Parts: sequence; structure tokens; C-alpha cells
Amino acid sequence: MRIARAFTVRLILLTCVAALWPRAAAAHPSGVSKVDMTLRQDTLEALVDVNRDDLWYALGFKQVRDTPRSEYGSMADRIAYYYQTRLDLKFDGRVPDMKVVQWKKHPDPADRAAKLDSADLADTTIALRMAWRIPPGAHRMELGSKLFAELEVQPLCHLRIFYRDLEIKRKFLSLDDRFSLAVAPDSLEAMRADAIRPPGERVSGKGAPDDESVAGRFLWLGFTHILPEGTDHILFVLGLFFFSTLLRPLLMQVTAFTIAHSLTLGLSLLGVFSLPSRIVEPLIALSIVVVAMENIFFRKMRPSRFLIVFGFGLIHGLGFAGVLKGLGLPEGQFFKVLVSFNLGVELGQLAVIALASALTVWMWNKPWYFRRVVIPVSALIAAVGFFWFIQRILLVTG
Repeated sequence: MRIARAFTVRLILLTCVAALWPRAAAAHPSGVSKVDMTLRQDTLEALVDVNRDDLWYALGFKQVRDTPRSEYGSMADRIAYYYQTRLDLKFDGRVPDMKVVQWKKHPDPADRAAKLDSADLADTTIALRMAWRIPPGAHRMELGSKLFAELEVQPLCHLRIFYRDLEIKRKFLSLDDRFSLAVAPDSLEAMRADAIRPPGERVSGKGAPDDESVAGRFLWLGFTHILPEGTDHILFVLGLFFFSTLLRPLLMQVTAFTIAHSLTLGLSLLGVFSLPSRIVEPLIALSIVVVAMENIFFRKMRPSRFLIVFGFGLIHGLGFAGVLKGLGLPEGQFFKVLVSFNLGVELGQLAVIALASALTVWMWNKPWYFRRVVIPVSALIAAVGFFWFIQRILLVTG
């Protein structure tokens, strides 16, 4: 029994170190890309907009501030090649010729003269405009996105199709999805005419085939934002879990956290209130330190603990909002997206608590549980959180 006890404690510590060791100080990778495609008479143009940190992570680049200006040209070539090879586009089963039209700092249609320079590479997004020649007589286009397949997240591509300056299709593509569209002129005209109609009168709607999948997509996105990619959120939830073995304190904390992050998530998406990530990310790391240290020095639930968890929940909600804002939310589906993503986050948090309970439930009533498990695990959580906090502060001020 003694050997089993020592082995379990070591297993918990090693699991925390292996699974939760800091990977990216600035933020967790989102794996989200936005692709706007415009069909013209004989060409297809695409504006691909991705998060810079995700792209750097996928390509193994250093932070831009550590990169000599002389290397920017080669970086641009690698980025162009990456985009080209990760968008699997075919017309009637044939791969068309592609050319890079221009780099853009942000996808602003009014700024058609933007070119890639050091300022673009240092910004938060990297956008590239590409073009393909549509083969004469082509009937069907197929597209698959493999952008950010290298990341330890579930990649998601937000695809929009435009024809004659009107959006006719919208689709969320995961790694294994394929998008198919009829590109014969009469088919495109029919889809455009349908998109002009009021929503209730459309035959298919500009995204109606995807409406049913929106809830599932964002539910899964919310879940994976906790497990496996949200290491900082996992640590925070574990900090709540190790405060007490009683159900009531845990429910009080989880409820306070849920209400708080739901509130700021909704307000931020509505544009009522938000904070830049350079402030939110260090505060999220600091929240991990505070709740973990409280586990060591306080044994009973106090009103201040509830307020602390609620306050940091507001901060975590702003972090969740940053992920959703990067997606470009589907039109007219704000509440469906908000509820689905939030539910996914809650399921992810419950999964973390369930896994932690399965590992520790047999030792909750042991007299040594607090001394041999809660204190060392909470100290480790606080140490990792503090490490992240310092890294993120240095990243902002460096």
C-alpha cells in the first residue's frame, strides 16, 4: 500500500510536469485560419489570414524581435510555400497553377498596395493573397485545409466564398473535411440569386448546410480549448480542485468561475468590453499562482476565495473571447456560438476535474493527503504559473 501511495503521488507530479510544462508564453496556439475566396470569370483569388504566433509555431520560427532583418526575405518565401502546400485545391480533380498576388498586413480590401515588410511580420496576423487560374469548362471545385496540422490543437478553417461581390457560401473546415462547390456559371448565378433572398425564402442559404454543424464545431472548439491545448486553464481548474475534497467548495468555485468567464466572454464578443492579450495573458498566469498558493495556506472556504475565483474568471473569459474573435463569427448565430463554445469549455473543465478525481479519490480521507499531495502539487502549479507570468511580462516589455 505504501509503495502504491508513493507511486501515485509521483505519477501525479510527473503527469503535471509532462502535460503542463510551459510551451508558449505569449498565448496558447489557436489553430484558427480564415480563408476568403472570390470566384471571378477565369480566376479564383484567396485571402488567407492566420495568427502570426500560430504560423511561427508551425514553422519553427523564433520570435520576430529575435530575427535579423536580413532573414525576412527567406521567411516570406517559407510562409508562401507553407500556405501553398496546405491548401489542397482542385478543379474537377486537377490541381491548378497558383501564384502569389501580394502580402497584406491585414485583410483590408481598401488597402490594395500593402506589401510584406518587417512591420508586417511583427504584427499579430499574416495575410497572403493568392490566385489560381480556373481551367476552362471546370464544373466543380474541391478544397481541403491542412493549415496548422502541426499544432497540438484541432485546426479550424473559416472559409467564405464570394461571387460577384456577394458571399454565397460559408463553411468551417476541420483537418479531415473537404469542401465541394459547383463552379459552372449557371450554378454560381443560382447560388448568388439564392443568397440575395431573405433568409426564410432561401433554398439553401449562404451557409444553411453548415448551420447544423455550427453548434457542434464550436462545442468541440470550446472543449479542445481546455483539453488538450489550454494548459493554463487546466492548471487553474486543478488549482480549484485541490482546494478541498468537499463537493460544496468545489461547486462554489466552479460556479463563480463559470458565471464570470461567461459574462466577459459575451460582453467582449458584443464589443462592450475587452482588454488586449498583452494584459490578459499575464493575468491568467497570475491567477494560477494565486489560487495554488491559497491551497497551501488556507484550508476553509472564505468569501475572499469566492471573490478571487470570480475576479480571475472575468479575466479568463476575455482570453476565451480572443479565440472566438479570431474566427470571424457566423452571421446571425451569436447566441448559438456563445452557448456552444461555453458548453464546450464547461465540458472540458468537468473532464479535467473527473480525471483529477479518478487519480486521487482513494486518498482523500488519508491523514497525509494535504501534506503529501495538495501542498507539493499546488506548489508545482504555482511555480509553473509564476514561470509563465514572468515570461509573459518579459515578452510584453522586451
